[in-house]
Amino acid sequence: MRSKIIYSILFPFTILFVLSLRGINPCYAQKNSAFKAGEHLKYSIYYGPIRGGEAVMEVKRGIFDGSPVNHLYLNGKTVGIANALYNVNDIYQSFTNIKTDLPYKAIRDINEGRYSKYTIQTFDHWSRTDSSIVNSTSTGDIVVPKNSHDILSAFYYLRNHLISGPLKVGDTLVVETYFDDEQYTLRVRFVGYETVKTKLGKIECLKFLPIVITGRVFKNPDDMVVWFSKDKNFIPIRIRFNIVVGAVYCDLIDHKNLLHPFDALK
Repeated sequence: MRSKIIYSILFPFTILFVLSLRGINPCYAQKNSAFKAGEHLKYSIYYGPIRGGEAVMEVKRGIFDGSPVNHLYLNGKTVGIANALYNVNDIYQSFTNIKTDLPYKAIRDINEGRYSKYTIQTFDHWSRTDSSIVNSTSTGDIVVPKNSHDILSAFYYLRNHLISGPLKVGDTLVVETYFDDEQYTLRVRFVGYETVKTKLGKIECLKFLPIVITGRVFKNPDDMVVWFSKDKNFIPIRIRFNIVVGAVYCDLIDHKNLLHPFDALK
């Protein structure tokens, strides 16, 4: 990981990275309808009791090359003291096929203090039978594993195709991704069910442990935990990072226009 530790601390799209897994082809995974255009999720990020960031994830309806697509949008930024120190405002976008959830195009707009980077990636899943091609404004054409995802589309693919199960404790979910002009291969393991207490109420969840890379940020392979709602929406409810400088939480604080009913236990 080349990003600064604060980048890993503050934003839920770090979890999109660790859920960027390898090995399942969309044609083998049954599609579940977990979201719809108009879905809006809002998160707060805490380091201990300190609120350091917020993020919004949205699904919009868009047009790409004359065809309707899902326009996925993620904006993560620092707030309060963290904003004065780091001034992070990052935007990710992905335009995906409504039926397969494969990406056509991805945009990454990074603004972190004095550092900024804007890249566009277009995906060709059809020209080759054994692989896909990604054209990046940074690197040109790159051959990648078949049906690879960008970091944002991988997250929604996970919700729509993989978490819907059936799952057994110990099962590992995987998917191909290409992010920041590199292919990442990681795995996330299902460890059971848990009721999570949040500001929205108590929520029944599926619990996953992404297998992270140890080193500068994580001490142990299981230092990240993700809880998804145990309903047909499979919303990420909480993400916890146990990192070298302490524990960081990313919590859902608001939601709108979900496809399925969502009930928190009071």
